[in-house]
Parts: sequence; C-alpha cells; structure tokens
Amino acid sequence: MISLFTYLIALVAAPACYHSAEIKTEDPKLLEWKKETHDFGNVTEGTKAKYTFTFINKGTEPATITSANASCGCTVPSYSKEPVLAGKEGSITAIFDSSGKHGNQTKTITVVTNVGTYYLNIKCNVVDKVVQPKSPVQVGD
Repeated sequence: MISLFTYLIALVAAPACYHSAEIKTEDPKLLEWKKETHDFGNVTEGTKAKYTFTFINKGTEPATITSANASCGCTVPSYSKEPVLAGKEGSITAIFDSSGKHGNQTKTITVVTNVGTYYLNIKCNVVDKVVQPKSPVQVGD
C-alpha cells in the first residue's frame, strides 16, 4: 500500500516540479530597427511616398530577410536578398501609393527573417489635390 501511495504522490508531484523548473525566456530581437513606425504627415493624393527602414543585426549569425509583405497593395516593400552579417546594417524600403486614398492611413509591413518576424508601420494623412481653376481669360486671343 505504501508503494502505491508513494507512486501516486510522485505521479502528481512530478508535473508540478517539472513546470516550476521550466524557465521561459523570450527570444531577444536580433534585428534592432532604428525606427519601426514612420509618419509621412500630410501626403497629397496621388503622391508616392517613400521611406527606408534600417536595422542593425545584433546577432552573431547572418540575418536574411525571406519575405516582406504589406497589409495593402498600395504599399510595396523592397529589400536586399543578401544576408546581413552580424554587426552590419540592412534596410527595407517601402513605397506607399496614395492614389485613390483619403484621410488617415496606416499600413503594416510584415518582415519575416531567419531570426524572427518584425512589424513595421507607415502612416500618413492623405489630403485632396488642390486643383487650380482654369482662368476664363485666355492669353493670346
């Protein structure tokens, strides 16, 4: 009876001991972005606004961007396919096409690398084009 009792105690206590001994640490971000959000401010409708996000590889291994996808087809990210060596700088350029957009806009670029996934944001306020009225007087007639 004692051995069955000891077995049951061990069976119940073992998972509790295992769980408490488990150490959870978050993986450090190995790419240090100089800026993760860029605000263009007011952008005239129809303008293509461009910004380059830069980062430093703080890891010990080369970092490779495997994909960069924007939350909207109006934003096109581009990046180098070459690995960024430890301690070196890399970048992603985002071009936002404001054609057909109005008001406040926020777009997210999801960057997938071999050392983690990162989220970059661009924002702006798209304002209407100022159209100059045609003069009723024509010069040269």
